[in-house]
Amino acid sequence: MALLTTKGADHATRPRLARQQRVGRLRRLHEGIYTDDLVSPPEAIVRREVLSLVAILVPDAVVSHRSALESGFSSAGDLFLTGPYRRRLALPGVTLRIGKGTAPLASDIRLNTPFGPTYRASEPRAFLENLSTSRGAPGSRRTLGQAAVEARLERIVAIGGADALNRVRDDARRIAAGLSLEREASRLDAIIGALLGTRAAALEHPLGRARAHGAPYDATRVDLFQGLATRLTTTPPVIPVARTGDDPRLVAFVESYFSNYIEGTEFEIDEAREVVLENRTIAYREDDSHDIRGTFDAIMDSGALAFPTSAAEFKAQLVAWNRQVIFARASKAPGEWKQKANRFGDTYFVAPELVQGTLDKGYEVIASTSDPAVRAALALFVVAEVHPFSDGNGRTARLMMNLALSTAKLVRLIIPTVYRDDYFSALHALSHSPTDEPPFPRIEPYLVMLNRAAMFSQWLDCSSEARMLSALEASQALKHPTQGKLTLS
Repeated sequence: MALLTTKGADHATRPRLARQQRVGRLRRLHEGIYTDDLVSPPEAIVRREVLSLVAILVPDAVVSHRSALESGFSSAGDLFLTGPYRRRLALPGVTLRIGKGTAPLASDIRLNTPFGPTYRASEPRAFLENLSTSRGAPGSRRTLGQAAVEARLERIVAIGGADALNRVRDDARRIAAGLSLEREASRLDAIIGALLGTRAAALEHPLGRARAHGAPYDATRVDLFQGLATRLTTTPPVIPVARTGDDPRLVAFVESYFSNYIEGTEFEIDEAREVVLENRTIAYREDDSHDIRGTFDAIMDSGALAFPTSAAEFKAQLVAWNRQVIFARASKAPGEWKQKANRFGDTYFVAPELVQGTLDKGYEVIASTSDPAVRAALALFVVAEVHPFSDGNGRTARLMMNLALSTAKLVRLIIPTVYRDDYFSALHALSHSPTDEPPFPRIEPYLVMLNRAAMFSQWLDCSSEARMLSALEASQALKHPTQGKLTLS
């Protein structure tokens, strides 16, 4: 596809292009601008070629104000520019709204097109511009305002830390006078100071206020938690009551065995029995032995606990369990919030500096329901999705899930080895739910996994070792996912 223009062309070009339009070889997009694309809707062509159109119609214009931060068009199809004059130019599906102002600065981003350059305002310039006043409805005004600037600044500090935010402030100070935006520079300086905790200023965005109060959080994750809670309220997991007559030590043993196996601490069932029930240590596997024993002790101790009644208690319990579960792995900093980002496959968990704030908001979501099955499902996902520690996160998350269940006299969920892939796939599907594909989030695999695990956990007979081992064998629970399928007779 090509754009053709009479701008700067010789005298013969205008009538030639007009003739080609009349015979259907070209389409006119604007006065003096044509395209040979005869198939695509004009609106689509304009949006694809908008920078070239800007270069033709408003040479040396700067994509500025809200358009520089939104990286696109407003909901009304407006593209805001700064140029040598004030004007509106209507194109198919797009309106170029040009304001008179400062020409491109050396720090602005040069965007080359076949018809010459256009420019996008640098981020510091865009922040200053969007802090200036403008009139009109929110969706059509030229600026986004302070709250939007705060949200973008919060993302910068979350990723790059205080140094990145200070660089923005320094760059904005250097260019403010040339833009006649000194007052806006002072406002930006105050906002950044508040975000960094070095000065007091009134902030507008929830993320900005959270950062200023020392508890920034991952807003995308919190939205996901809230969406999950909404859907689980109408379709809760089906969790039966706990079995009677089972040996609590055997139940805790099986839970500890599988909770460690799922995370890669693999023992034969007889070896695990020696570690847990006979208090032995497997030679050359001391740390692994301590992991399974620590998890067992945490499960047994949780029988005397109530579910946390505040975010502070919630976090304190997670810290205590994590310290207990991986107590032998000093290099993993047991019971300490992670200092480095972590991930599993293509799932990147919450950034270290956002962990505590996201857990605070996550607890708010968990505490919003009185249904213990929903509370358990939320607790598991919140902790697993935040991944607040360097190691032991899965075991810690399942301990919190099962505390929510056991305090309500419901069966504690056990995820057997053969069901491990289903467990991880369900978490992955929920974590990567597309926000633009309702109903959001995608809870169906998660519900199926929880309900199936609940059926197995209630079915498993732990009244004696013999019955327990027989049930594990019959259900194929000890097999790898590629070697069997969970079967309940």
